[in-house]
Amino acid sequence: MKHQVLTIFVLFALLATSALAQQDSELDKLDEKLVHQFEKTMPEWKHERVEPIAGSVGVLIQFWSFGDRKVKVSILLHKSVEEARATIQTHVRYSFNSETLTGIGDEAYSSSGHESWLVAFRRGKFTVYIYVPADVGVGPDGQSPTPERLEREKAEMKQLSRELAKQVVAGFPD
Repeated sequence: MKHQVLTIFVLFALLATSALAQQDSELDKLDEKLVHQFEKTMPEWKHERVEPIAGSVGVLIQFWSFGDRKVKVSILLHKSVEEARATIQTHVRYSFNSETLTGIGDEAYSSSGHESWLVAFRRGKFTVYIYVPADVGVGPDGQSPTPERLEREKAEMKQLSRELAKQVVAGFPD
């Protein structure tokens, strides 16, 4: 009996390891495709892939930078389309100032915070989150940003987040 339990345990461990390796492989391929897409369309942007939090499974984190602008792209691979759909819907339910977007993935939304803009979308069994922080610091004269400057920065974040979302979608395999 102990031998059977041990055999079953080893079998499950091997299956889990195989599934994790397949997810990593799929995310590695996606990372390569996205890098290729950005090199082709936005060659001035630099790519950095970072490791997710220890123990995270099915997560790809990229940072894209240009000048002093740095954007975070987080991609999660779910077990099914239904799970991805539920995840994105939960995200939208708890987002402030959420707006539906068209033409980006299977479903897409944007939301803004005080000093950031976020586009979240689903493509098949992937959910993607593009975080664009504000670049509003103290001006060269030491003054706080004006309301006009804050509005301009917000409009730039909104445009940049949507542009990057379209590039990410274009980099996905068909």
